[in-house]
Amino acid sequence: MQNLHHDHVLHCSTQQQYRSIVVLNGKIPSSSFFKRDIPIIAVDGGANKLLSIGVKPDLVVGDLDSVNLDLRANLNTIYLPDQDYCDFSKAMAHLKTVKLLPSIVTGITGGAIDHILQNINIFLSTGSIFYTPSPPMVGYTLQKGITHFFSLPKNTKISLLGIPRAQISTKGLKWELHLSNLAFPGKNSCFNRSLGNKVSVEVHSGICLAMIYLETVDDAARHHVRQVKK
Repeated sequence: MQNLHHDHVLHCSTQQQYRSIVVLNGKIPSSSFFKRDIPIIAVDGGANKLLSIGVKPDLVVGDLDSVNLDLRANLNTIYLPDQDYCDFSKAMAHLKTVKLLPSIVTGITGGAIDHILQNINIFLSTGSIFYTPSPPMVGYTLQKGITHFFSLPKNTKISLLGIPRAQISTKGLKWELHLSNLAFPGKNSCFNRSLGNKVSVEVHSGICLAMIYLETVDDAARHHVRQVKK
């Protein structure tokens, strides 16, 4: 298995000028990930996660009920008490107002399943990307009417989901899709593989969530293990 640096997948045709890093209260990467020349925005309890690895956020947004009281006085905060919306939703609305979108979102996983689904639900409308450290993965929303190109090593794992529906065609995957209808719930393409170093995904309609693992998979080795177990 080959591990890829997290910046590798950021360099593809869907790359935008990301204007901030948004940190939720889930699993976050090591401090080296945050060494970028863009603001680091913590969503409420995400501030605790950052401070625990020695990273001070430029701003903390939310109702602030999860931020360590002993640390809050030394942080730049924006208090948003509206309980009709979750802190992530309020934070992204604020960042849109101050033109700090699109973002690289991390900490999106690691909590309860309903919390993760809600995070993804909010993420989908922001035009941002997400990064998860375990497993290392980058997630994109691919819009209709565009062919998206990715430069990937052979045997990179990729999953494609219709959110809630999409019709797509691909080139460069082990299991190609042609005018395939994806839906959630319904049929999707999970754990597909890149055949070479170029993959394209054309979205004919709807929105497709693409999740690209930052590691390659040796299918031959995996099959060998299965045979041994039998």
